[in-house]
Amino acid sequence: MQAASLRYLELNSYFHGEQAGKSFPVTISQLTEVWHCTPRYVKQIVHHLSDTGWIEWRAGQGRGNRSELTLLQGLEDVLLREVKQRMEQGQVQESMDLMNRYGMESVKNRFMEWLSEGMGFSTKAVSDRLQDTLRLPVYRKIYTLDPGRVYYAFDFHLAGQLFNTLVKYDRDNRQVMPCIAHSWENSLDGLLWTFHLKKGVMFHHGRELNAEDVLFSLNRIRLQPDLFEAAWMLQDIQHMEAADHKTVNIRLRQPNHLLLRFLCTVPTSILPVELAAGDRAEFWVKPSGTGPFQLAQLNEGICVLEAFDAHFQGRPHLDRVEVLIFPDTETGRLKEPDWASVMSSQGDAGLTRLDSRSYEEGSDWCREESMFACSSLLVFNQWKQGPQHDPRFRQALHQIIDRQQLIAELGEDRMYPARGFRPRPNHLQDERNKAETEETCLSEQEIRDLLMASSYNGETFHLSVNMFHQEDAVWIAEHLEPFGIHVRITMEDQVHFGQNGQPAYDGRLFGATLETDEVGELEVYLQKNYFLTAYDEDMAGHVKKTAAAVFLEPDRHRRSEMLRGLEKRIRQDHLILFLAHKKSSTAFHKSIRGVSINEYGWLDFHKIWIQPS
Repeated sequence: MQAASLRYLELNSYFHGEQAGKSFPVTISQLTEVWHCTPRYVKQIVHHLSDTGWIEWRAGQGRGNRSELTLLQGLEDVLLREVKQRMEQGQVQESMDLMNRYGMESVKNRFMEWLSEGMGFSTKAVSDRLQDTLRLPVYRKIYTLDPGRVYYAFDFHLAGQLFNTLVKYDRDNRQVMPCIAHSWENSLDGLLWTFHLKKGVMFHHGRELNAEDVLFSLNRIRLQPDLFEAAWMLQDIQHMEAADHKTVNIRLRQPNHLLLRFLCTVPTSILPVELAAGDRAEFWVKPSGTGPFQLAQLNEGICVLEAFDAHFQGRPHLDRVEVLIFPDTETGRLKEPDWASVMSSQGDAGLTRLDSRSYEEGSDWCREESMFACSSLLVFNQWKQGPQHDPRFRQALHQIIDRQQLIAELGEDRMYPARGFRPRPNHLQDERNKAETEETCLSEQEIRDLLMASSYNGETFHLSVNMFHQEDAVWIAEHLEPFGIHVRITMEDQVHFGQNGQPAYDGRLFGATLETDEVGELEVYLQKNYFLTAYDEDMAGHVKKTAAAVFLEPDRHRRSEMLRGLEKRIRQDHLILFLAHKKSSTAFHKSIRGVSINEYGWLDFHKIWIQPS
């Protein structure tokens, strides 16, 4: 039926000026142009469409005589029926392509209204039991579900639904809690850690997790730093062994007071050794983890998660989660609830929370807004020759980019000018923070003098940006142009390193997401896909030395001071320009309980439940 629908849509589109129900002359030759096929195949299509009752066909009698064709179905009805059917089958991309190719604004609106009605929570009988389903749209692609390779916040979030780690981090209490490991201890010298694994932790494919899975998963990351950016977290591990099938010993080269915290992160998730060994591509088509949800379907248009009944921490309340993946051009077309504003921070979030939860008057919907430690950043590439090596050029760009104006003109989820990683709006800043971050604004002439004194000679500045920050990049380019700085913007979803191991851009604009503690900051400082290209030789040595000292420092407040000093130096040298902090906004119905936003700025699916009417 889908083939017939497509043929009819092509036919109707070609003869778009003809009225339904009114015959008009046509030749077989014309129809070969419509369907790009032979006359023989055209006749087969015509007979098929006639049998379905969509057209009426009267063949011309004799050579050269035209036939008569009548379109019996309206294009909108056929199109709407077809895209609905494809959407229900999970063919989101194909459905949207068809609608955009053949649909006028009126039918697009009807389609989006139908889609909106199907979003959110529903309960229906499936195989004699009630099934609670959450269906939500996102406007970003899923790049990978491999916890060792995730980069974007949404991928982190989904991997966290499928996999578990040895231990987990309680952000509210700043404590490491049991997860796959029910207990652990370390030696007095801090070099030997022993983890005791829970019994009955099952993978989705039905096997019980054991110590060999833990050894494989951690070694997979730490022994392949060229493949896995997070290998630095496990760099102090000297050796690991399984004392028995439920006990893992980890020996360190030197004490590392953040080891436990690192073992809470998604990249250290535990995989089944017999399926994941060798990084076979087929495993990642439908990966098996121990998480609260298992993957039921994944393609470029939909991701379906189903509750894992045997999850060791308890089955989720939700039975099914359907994530529909739309092109970003469709943002804002869905009706109430305002799903376009759900996770409006685009998942670029890590919690420094200033929550406000408010119910809209006269509405069954409420909204939770959270301020996150998410900042948009402009990172200069010191690995490539160019004007960005000159501190005067970097300072000039810092002065030209008016953060307040950028936020006022672009709005949306941009909240405060960023003076560092973590949001410190004026009413929350202490005097020391203000003194550290505030700078004297230069006049336009002083900025031009800086550029004249710098090594900038009118070269085109190559700015790399992902889709989430394209508006910011265009805004920056427009404001640099009056100062004679020409910008070429390149859209890149991920950083690409050339044959020489170096990226081609002069500057890169993206968003950095931080955890509530120091792990997020260490990540952006130490991973190649974040800040590593911003360091010259001297700065790289300073970062490495500071990180080593942080690992050895047992006091959390002292570690924070060390990292604050590192951020201060990067800010003063303008190696990185902090631009704007963002918020996340989530709309949900009053009947929904357990709503919380996790560290990636997304709804925690495991905790949600629906209160019966």
